[in-house]
Amino acid sequence: MNFKFLPNLITLFNLFLGCIIVLLLVENNLEVKYIFVISCICLVLDYLDGFIARKLNVQSDIGLQLDSLADLVSFGLVPGILMYNMFNAAPSSSVGSISSSFIPFIGFVITLSSAYRLARFNTRKSSSKYFIGLATPANTVLIYSLSIISVDGSVYSGIILDYNTLILLTIISSFLLVSSLKLLNFKFKSFKIKGNRRRLFIIFISIPSLVLLGIYAIPLIISVYILVSIITFYKFKTK
Repeated sequence: MNFKFLPNLITLFNLFLGCIIVLLLVENNLEVKYIFVISCICLVLDYLDGFIARKLNVQSDIGLQLDSLADLVSFGLVPGILMYNMFNAAPSSSVGSISSSFIPFIGFVITLSSAYRLARFNTRKSSSKYFIGLATPANTVLIYSLSIISVDGSVYSGIILDYNTLILLTIISSFLLVSSLKLLNFKFKSFKIKGNRRRLFIIFISIPSLVLLGIYAIPLIISVYILVSIITFYKFKTK
């Protein structure tokens, strides 16, 4: 049986789930932590379509473009809506009523930055060692974590749900997406420790952090990931 259609079918299913997530976030009738579970499925599908395409040797230009279109919805529009919703949930007493009506749309700068990053990715040769800028799925997970923390009633909720904080987070997220920073990818060519030390270090740090801290660990893990990448590519020569 010919399975050449399978990678593109998986990509389309990723896009389908992305559309459902967008609808759920707009209607705002389901808790973000449950919507996040659907996005995790999108993350798996986003990995599987490329993996299966390589294994079946059916990589194509249409598959590449289709993958980016799906990612723009699942990992570009979604974090923009999440940030928009956080702006709307934040107290607006510090600004005028007219300003507070427009400020939430700043969140969609993340969507624009994601679109630019995906377009740039399609027009540049990719490296097996690193990404240029923060990958859109990683950024989406980061924004999800902040959104979930913002409604958990902790002291961090008040810190996040502040216009100044949200604007700063939007700027940081957008910068990481469009920057030329070299960040480690997790495409293991082998399971040997040599050549994968830093990747394995991040994984070993992540697992206990997630067990102990839960969703609070994600911003910490992303920060460690960026720091390790900077040390790897800007302090030491990669081997």
